[in-house]
Amino acid sequence: MSNTLFMGDIPLGKLFFLRLENAFLLAQCEEVIEIVSDYEYLEKDLISWCAYRGERFLQKLPLKHCYSYTLKKQSHNRFDRLQQNEILPIAPEIMGLSAGGSVGESASPQYHFALNHKDEIWSENIQKLYEDSKNAQWNASVEIDWNAIPQYNPHLEFALAQIMTYLVENEFSALYIPAQFIPQIAPYYTEVPLLLSSIIGDEARHIEVFIKRAKATGLGLQYSTRTTQQSLWTLFREQNYFVSSFLLHVMGEGTFVDLLHFLEDFIMDAPTKKLLSLARKDEMRHVSYGMQHIKQGISLHPQKIQVLKEAVLKRKNYLDELSGESTLLLESLAVVAGGGGEPYEIKRGFEALEQLKIKMEKNRTKRLVECGIDEELARDLSKAHTPNFM
Repeated sequence: MSNTLFMGDIPLGKLFFLRLENAFLLAQCEEVIEIVSDYEYLEKDLISWCAYRGERFLQKLPLKHCYSYTLKKQSHNRFDRLQQNEILPIAPEIMGLSAGGSVGESASPQYHFALNHKDEIWSENIQKLYEDSKNAQWNASVEIDWNAIPQYNPHLEFALAQIMTYLVENEFSALYIPAQFIPQIAPYYTEVPLLLSSIIGDEARHIEVFIKRAKATGLGLQYSTRTTQQSLWTLFREQNYFVSSFLLHVMGEGTFVDLLHFLEDFIMDAPTKKLLSLARKDEMRHVSYGMQHIKQGISLHPQKIQVLKEAVLKRKNYLDELSGESTLLLESLAVVAGGGGEPYEIKRGFEALEQLKIKMEKNRTKRLVECGIDEELARDLSKAHTPNFM
């Protein structure tokens, strides 16, 4: 193979040798490089350059109005082009902070990303989900008619503010957990950190909108319970990405989607319904990534089911010893579902809440089976999930 480098009237000097260096840098060993120049007396300088660089000068030939100097690359290749038609199972360390598809130069710093195996992080639907996330972006300041939110009775107002406080806490959890894993992911699997970044953006928007809703009628955020914090702490401290994705996206956010749908059904004003619907659609993308990720991981490594089982039971045992359900949250949900704070309303709402829990458990079991977990074990894991929903 031969490459021709047209130098024209560029004299020997910085630009000339910069172009020559780059030509050899990108060439393969034994490749021939022809320099075409207007200048006749470059032979001695090129021979010296080749001797210094470990390359080989071949010949000089006069052309019609210029001169040809032919050189051959003898030095080792400094770039190793990878297969571009498939994603490798292990990210090449030479890639550093470069994206998949680029070509790394030898002797570059090696970053040693902890999450550098495809089956630890990948999902076959990840490119579609990322495109969907871009198309689904929304602006809470513009798309929600905050002035149209009515003033409810005091019981409902407090219940809504308390629920929004709970939602904000959970969304911070869903924001920080992916964020702590992103620097561990090899950029070779470019779509993964991009998707997780879009998830973080979604959660930031949800935090904003739930805080605004809590403040919309003057109350603002209310009480953060120990029960909620303990449950979220068990998610936050998880260091295994596969387990974290399972607990957060499949178990937690999957259940969170049911909760948002429940609130959508019972809250009467259109702006709040809309913000809950928009947030729920975002969360469904997060769940979709988690499910496909876990499903692929289990299909490749069935033994990971045991790892997930142990993580769920460990979390359950920790929470059983310390706390149960968030009573403030449950009563607030019952008030909203019942339409007010009168005993008969709370009773009606509590019955609806009990039905929600049954639905949540059923849907968790269904998701786990879809991920490749045996139905009996799926039911057991679903029942072992935190009563704090997330």
